[in-house]
Amino acid sequence: MKLALLANVLLGVVVGWQNPNLFLVSQSVPTDLQKQVASNQKACQIYAYVIDKDPQGLNVRANPNINGQILGKLPTNTDGVLVDVIASQGNWLAINKAEDASGKTVFTGKGWVYASKLGTTTRGYDKKKVSVYSRPDRGRKEIGTIPSNTGVKLLGCQGKWAFVGYQRLQGWLAVDDQCGNPLTTCS
Repeated sequence: MKLALLANVLLGVVVGWQNPNLFLVSQSVPTDLQKQVASNQKACQIYAYVIDKDPQGLNVRANPNINGQILGKLPTNTDGVLVDVIASQGNWLAINKAEDASGKTVFTGKGWVYASKLGTTTRGYDKKKVSVYSRPDRGRKEIGTIPSNTGVKLLGCQGKWAFVGYQRLQGWLAVDDQCGNPLTTCS
């Protein structure tokens, strides 16, 4: 009897693999999928500001996609809204706090914004330009430069490195070459 039951189970598994329409998805698949999506996230710790010009504000979403529930909107009609960026996934950045130029909190909690709606400014201090790298590591190849005190779009992040876009150049900007405040040079 046990042998017959085992044969039926094995046959069911084989048939299920050959015909996906017969295979029932277990309850653990969404959890596994969520873990896979989460593993695509890169932890970050950078500062940026809103560069979006939409008069209705910048949507902060529950998930890193256009269909994610809107948790709030960041103002776009002020001198500056500064955000703490904590993760990157694809073209999206996770934030956990946003403040206006006066220091008033305008968003708190985890939410996602489209990366290119945020920016940073190159520092440069006494230099006339800053280096942009092929990978988030100073040991990697320099692929170009950006003039000091120049606004750039954020495209992603990893650790304290910002993946930025400036004109036709895309690359990694080191933390000491970033200024996440549009109202100061961060000197």
